[in-house]
Amino acid sequence: MVRKTVAIRDDLFHNLELNHIINQYQSFSELVSNALQLLIEKQKKEQYKLAMIEASKDELYIQDMKSIENEFKYSDEQIK
Repeated sequence: MVRKTVAIRDDLFHNLELNHIINQYQSFSELVSNALQLLIEKQKKEQYKLAMIEASKDELYIQDMKSIENEFKYSDEQIK
């Protein structure tokens, strides 16, 4: 485990206390770790979204998707 000193704004800490968010965690370190994990997950989702937008503009990717769709067309109909 890495140990780091964290400084946060007074108003942010006050809001955490006011909304009883601090009480939901065993320690402030757990709260910070949880928040950072959520930030990482949000970043990954955003990067994936941007990659999909970029792929949707790529003709080769679109052709591949159409090919895959055609290959599974009959098995998809059997499921219905």
